[in-house]
Formats: sequence, structure tokens, C-alpha cells
Amino acid sequence: TRVAKNNDRVLIFFAGHGKTMDLPGGGEMGFLLPVDGNSDDLYLSSIGMSELKNLSLMSNAKHVLYLIDACYGGLAAVGSRGLDANVTKNYIEKITKNKSRQIITAGGRGERVIERSEWGHSAFTLNLNRGLKNGTADINSDGYITGNELGMYLNEKVTIDSDNKQTPQYGRMTSEEGEFVFNTPTSN
Repeated sequence: TRVAKNNDRVLIFFAGHGKTMDLPGGGEMGFLLPVDGNSDDLYLSSIGMSELKNLSLMSNAKHVLYLIDACYGGLAAVGSRGLDANVTKNYIEKITKNKSRQIITAGGRGERVIERSEWGHSAFTLNLNRGLKNGTADINSDGYITGNELGMYLNEKVTIDSDNKQTPQYGRMTSEEGEFVFNTPTSN
């Protein structure tokens, strides 16, 4: 947050445990548990999803993407209509001009992260690596992987690999319409 400059892109990857707390007045609040977190005292010993949003808003970075390999509810995302890559002239130029605050999580409330020894990772990290290293998350084959494309890719592949036990969630943390963008291996 303190060192990012106006044109920087910040990617934050967290792998661990997540938990959701029901709120007395209704609704829920999601938390990420650090190694020394206490699931009986979430508010004081873990990282609230609302705090991730606050940290991203305090950053000067142009683009921020959270990749959260933990399951929980309380996704801190808002609905926002983005530009259509198929009809927008200079699509990549336009979506990288605006700020973005995006998040992709490994699953939803009540879902457990699926891991298999043959993968060496969770289904989320396995497919994250595949999608970025091989460029297979480039759904429209334009040489770029947007945060939204990565979210759609992970949603499909992780759901399949986990036998429908885990479905990644993705979205924007603000109404800003920019996108975090990766070059595909073939576009470098």
C-alpha cells in the first residue's frame, strides 16, 4: 500500500484457511486466518475481507488483484458492468487505463479447498498455474488474460477438478471498470 505508484499493478496471493462469521443483525463477514489466527476470535486474530478492500483503496496502485486460495463466504465484491472485448475498439488499452480492485477466491461458504497429492497443490492453485503458464485462461485468445477471464476460467476448471465440491468466486471490489491483465506466454 505504501510503496505502490500510480501505474503499478499489485497481485496478492494468500493460501490458507478462511472462515465466515454470521452477524447478529443478519448477513455475514468473511475472514482469512493467518497461521496464528484463532477461529473462536476471528475479529481480533484474522484478516477481515473488508480490511482487504480498505487496503486496496488506500493503495496508489492502478490495478490490484487478490488471489485467495481459501474458502469462505462474504466475498467483498460488487457488481459492475465491464466493457465487451468483442465490440470495444482498443479493448485492452481501455481496460488497463482505469483503476481496478479485483478478487478471486477458491470457493464459497461451506466449501472446503480440495487438494490431492498428485497435484501437489489445491485445485485452485493447480488451475491458476495452468491457466497462466499455458495461457489457457485466455478465453478469447487475444494474447491477454484479464482478471475477469481468469475468474471465469478458475470457476469452470476448479469446479470440474473438485467434482463440484468447490466453485471459485470472483468479482470487483469497487465499481471501477479497469482490469488486472496478464500477457499470455505466446504474447511476450
